[in-house]
Amino acid sequence: MRLAHPRSRVAAAASASSRGGGTPGSWNLGVAHSAANKKDQRDYVDALFAQYPHLMEAAEADDRKKVQELMDAVYLPAPDASTAKIRDAQLRAAALAAARAGGAKSLRLLLDRGADLGLFDEVVGSDPEERLRCTMGIECAGRGRAEVLDVLLSEDVGVSTECRDPRNGMTALMAAARFGHAACIAVLVDRGADVDARSEYGSGAMGGGSTAAMMAAENGHAGALNALRAAGADVNLTREVDGKTAMQLHREKVTAEMKKLSNMGYVQGSSIGNYATEI
Repeated sequence: MRLAHPRSRVAAAASASSRGGGTPGSWNLGVAHSAANKKDQRDYVDALFAQYPHLMEAAEADDRKKVQELMDAVYLPAPDASTAKIRDAQLRAAALAAARAGGAKSLRLLLDRGADLGLFDEVVGSDPEERLRCTMGIECAGRGRAEVLDVLLSEDVGVSTECRDPRNGMTALMAAARFGHAACIAVLVDRGADVDARSEYGSGAMGGGSTAAMMAAENGHAGALNALRAAGADVNLTREVDGKTAMQLHREKVTAEMKKLSNMGYVQGSSIGNYATEI
């Protein structure tokens, strides 16, 4: 008996019914139960479902040219409100896919063509506290998606530099520092991020009053620590959990790394010695 091979999300969507199987914007919740029963409207929705897998594939690959071709040929303004819901659902899915895959060019194009990421759907009015619960910017910063992060922080999208991860109180700047993404740090600093903000929960690298500089230092990211210092971060602040500063954490990390190299048989020469004075 031949076992079926697992299929990718795009492949699965491609083999689904041309009337909505596996795609956002169900046919049964769309045209079949709406006023959109004329042939041109049904043809419009059939085209959306047929091309949706290709839109997703292009968005995830950041193939801006292909995304634009589909937008120009298929994802035209919808003929009525019901079909617009289907179009909007598919554009949102593609935009989210582009964001998570690092496709900044495709994301920007989709947003310019009316895609809505839906990041603030549950926000009542313009409550700033509610908007600070959005964590997509933190996710992008932690993964090093600097160009996508810049799009998310733009005025028309509205993600804040001071959003907090509810699990540990980390901001996007802290996430970028913890994983050593200097390019993301530069984007966040340019957008006005608080370089001395402190995490709210946990201990050590995950919190206890740690700043972004402390997280960069403790995780051995000298480049990120330098970027933060250049941006005005105070590397002499102490954290509540153990009273250590970013500079103390940096020196401890350097000492541990040099000891490890020494134990492996390396001779302390210029390359190792310079690491200790990199900051």
